[in-house]
This record gives sequence, C-alpha cells and structure tokens, in this order.
Amino acid sequence: MSTETRATALSAVAISWLAAIAAQGSALILSATGQGIGALAGGCGWIGVTTPLHRPVWALVNQPVLNFSSLPGAGGYWLGSFVLPMVVALFLLTLRPKKPTAVGQLALLQTVWWAILVAGVWLPLLDPIDGHLARWLLLHDLTPNLVWFAPATAAVMATFVSFRVLELARRSRSDLGRAARVTTVVVHLVLPVLGWLGVVRIVGGALPWRSVLGLAAPVAAVVVLAWLRYPSPYPRPLQGPSSRAVAALVTAVALAACMIWLAGRPLADGRVSGVLWGEAGSFNNIRAWIEPWSPTDLGHEDD
Repeated sequence: MSTETRATALSAVAISWLAAIAAQGSALILSATGQGIGALAGGCGWIGVTTPLHRPVWALVNQPVLNFSSLPGAGGYWLGSFVLPMVVALFLLTLRPKKPTAVGQLALLQTVWWAILVAGVWLPLLDPIDGHLARWLLLHDLTPNLVWFAPATAAVMATFVSFRVLELARRSRSDLGRAARVTTVVVHLVLPVLGWLGVVRIVGGALPWRSVLGLAAPVAAVVVLAWLRYPSPYPRPLQGPSSRAVAALVTAVALAACMIWLAGRPLADGRVSGVLWGEAGSFNNIRAWIEPWSPTDLGHEDD
C-alpha cells in the first residue's frame, strides 16, 4: 500500500510535469473534439482532425452547405473548442476523491490547468482572422477585442487551480510561507508553461505574441493568489504514487505525443499534418495549410 507523499517532493514534481505533458496534448484534442461535436450538432459530417501546437486546431468536417459557417447553426462549430474544455475543467475542479493519490490529484489539476490555458488563452489568440472565437465575432459584427474575454475567464478559473495546488502542499507542511507558496505554484504550474513555449518555438518558429501575452493573465493569477492567500490543508492524506499509476501516466504521455505527431506535426512550406477518417466532400473546411493523411493513402502512394 502506498504511503502518504508530499506535493512538494521531487517525485511529486516529476509526476506533475509528466502529467502536464499529457495534459497539453489532451487539451488540444479536447478543443478539436469540442469543435467536432459542435459541427455535428449543426448538421456537418466529422471526417478528421488537425492538432498543431502553433496553429489553431480544427475538427475537419464536411459542411451541409457552402455558407454553413455563417449560419446560426454554426455557433457550436465556432465556440465548441472553447466551451467543451472549459466545462470539463469546471467539472474536474468539483471532484474530491475519498482516497486521493499523488498521480490522480496532480494529473487532475494539470488537466484542468492546461484545458484552461489551451482553450481559454492559447487557441483563441493564435489567429485574429481565422481563429474560432475571432471568426465567430467577425461573423456576428462584434468587436474583435471581445476575444480577450477568453483569457480573462481563464485567469479567474486559474485561481482555483492554484488554490488546489496549495491545499495539497499544505497537507504536509501547515506553515507554508509566502515564498514557499509562490515557489510551489511556479514549479507545478508556471515552469511547464515555459516548457510549452520552448517546444512551440522549436516547432513553429517565432512565438505568437498575442497568445504569449494572454498566458500572462492566468500565470499572474496563480502567482498572485499564492502570494495573498493561505488555504486550509487538503483534508485527506495524499497517497504516494504506485508503479501502476506511474506506468499509466507514462503511457498517457506517449499516446498524447503520438496523436499530436500524427495529427499536427509541422511539414514543409509551413503546412501541418492532419488525420482523415472520412472522405472530404465538396463543402469542407480543410485549410490550405493542412495536409491531411488517411490510412487509405497507403494503398495509393505509387499511383
């Protein structure tokens, strides 16, 4: 049976960073899934997906009519990539397992944190013209500045993540001082953000300044809360990591990396990969910079 562990221990930090990597990939996939579900609700056929790090994710769909994206029924198509991850994040924040484990709790918090960052900040600000929220505002003759509502919402939700991290940290150290609180949220939450930016810089070149600026809002929120607040300790012992749980986390990291590589890796001439599981019709949303791949292409490589 696992013994109680400290959220500030090196093993817990390593688990947290592994969970962050898995959560980054799952957030991209969740955002694309939100758009796909919204497209299905509007009468589209969902045929594929692309999940690049440095461009907006897209659920690739066949549209029922050419002007589908401007119709009232396209609301879920444009807003699903923001709404679904935020709803999932709110739901996960309400979970309070009776027997919390280090892997489970840290994975849950990283999943919430990255759903908030990716769906609430990164993706909405990546493309001011063709981004999902930006395009929805444009189609409804609303000011594009309203897109900054998304990172503002993310900053508010981020404070709850910081609060939960500090609760876990105070479980084993009730006298957690201001410097220790700030250090804890920086190590668990802020450093993985810097890692994300480093990977995006390598993959996509120049960092998108709007998204980077937007990330400052939730990052500042978690640090400021740690500076000001002193939450009560988490009420239940945090069980140490079992080998099975760690193996499951490593598997999740590998699967997320594999899926993002297949569906969003950078290609020549600024293009990115995508995955198709259906046939593209006459009215589809596949952008010129997306190069979708389908398993059926393997039989036609020499044609």
